[in-house]
Amino acid sequence: MDVGASLTLAAVRGVGSIGYARLVRQFGSAAAVLAAGEERLMAEAEASPALAQAIVEARPTAAEERLLEWAQQSGVRLLAMEDPAYPKRLTEIADPPPLLYLKGDGLARIGRAVAVVGSRWITPYGRQVTQDFCRSLVDAGVTVVSGLAVGVDGMAHRTTLGSGGNTVAVMGTGLDIPYPPENITLFREIAEKGAVVSEFPPGTRPVGHNFPRRNRIISGLSIGVLVVEAKKGSGSLITARMAAEQGRTVYAVPGNIDQPGSAGVHALIREGATLVTSPTDLIADLLPQLALAATGNNVAEDPAERWPGLPGEQRRLLAELDTVPMAVDTLAARVGRPVPGLLGDLLALELAGLVEKLPGNRYIRPPSVA
Repeated sequence: MDVGASLTLAAVRGVGSIGYARLVRQFGSAAAVLAAGEERLMAEAEASPALAQAIVEARPTAAEERLLEWAQQSGVRLLAMEDPAYPKRLTEIADPPPLLYLKGDGLARIGRAVAVVGSRWITPYGRQVTQDFCRSLVDAGVTVVSGLAVGVDGMAHRTTLGSGGNTVAVMGTGLDIPYPPENITLFREIAEKGAVVSEFPPGTRPVGHNFPRRNRIISGLSIGVLVVEAKKGSGSLITARMAAEQGRTVYAVPGNIDQPGSAGVHALIREGATLVTSPTDLIADLLPQLALAATGNNVAEDPAERWPGLPGEQRRLLAELDTVPMAVDTLAARVGRPVPGLLGDLLALELAGLVEKLPGNRYIRPPSVA
């Protein structure tokens, strides 16, 4: 995998994360995009003349070479979106990061993951709830994803590690600037026993607008997001909103109605989040998806062998879907087709009992459809 080509393409002004994903899906790799030529870029990817010219003229820079050298010296792996090791679930979101900076092997062992997020001002109740839920997730073989913040995030990571589980911390800074500084020891332990990841290059400091972008990765890696204690306006609510947009299930643990730290969670419940009052509730709701992982149905197969009687485009749709709800816009991006053209095939599959349509224009392939 030519990571250098990925860096070069991602650095082209006007490409961005959405454009990078679209181009790589169209041509197969960043190197192929850079070699495609202006005419192909305009004809096949509908790139503007200015963007096509910028891509064709893009060349590696000294800064990119220094970054690759830093990564090698620091034990950091650069994972491009088209790399087979890049998390498949993350490629399903509308704007997957073109590159991930990675320390640790926990991403390779992520399997089914649940994000656990919440308030930085954790109460004794929130601490106990976080510990109970994370221990149960570890017992169920689930990876716990969070954002390394103080409070609920840090407690989720610590409890998971202490229970012998796998945890992934997603950073809003470069990996050379562990943040917050209070959790630097935890950062190092996660890098050793799980994984720390970031889409931001070294030198990226903790500025506010980076953290909502970080949050879309937290939810994107996960099959669901559990929110424990959150004030109104909390960053955890941003993660929950992104999770819903990505077709992930949002779970919320209710709290004391007199506590400001419960207001955000209760708002999520009013808006339709799944209320869970015990780890048993959460695991029971996750069971169909955990069973899918255990049977290996999430392993890529040839759709023609699995559903030989269906038209090719319908087989492709079934192969992209599983028991995690997927928004139709995300599905369209995954298969490289416009939404209107997809709807007829989805309706045919729904009438045949092969897919289910859920509220919010989301679709799943039921566990019974192997």
